[in-house]
Amino acid sequence: MARLNGLLIGLMLLGGCGSASEDGVGGVSASEAEALNDAAAMLDARSGAAQVGDAGLNPAATTAARAYRNRVAPTEPPAP
Repeated sequence: MARLNGLLIGLMLLGGCGSASEDGVGGVSASEAEALNDAAAMLDARSGAAQVGDAGLNPAATTAARAYRNRVAPTEPPAP
């Protein structure tokens, strides 16, 4: 019985260990992550990396997406 009580107490203590809503990813808080994202957006805007319509795709992905959109369905060759 004492063993069961100890196990239940341990589970209750572990249940209290969780991430808070303010915790971010990778060891930074949510506010720090937001500040880093804002700084990255400013740097991208200065360097011209942020272009309207590309949605952040690299040039190869943009070219591939355009080629896929403009593709033509293959036609069957005429019968001999």
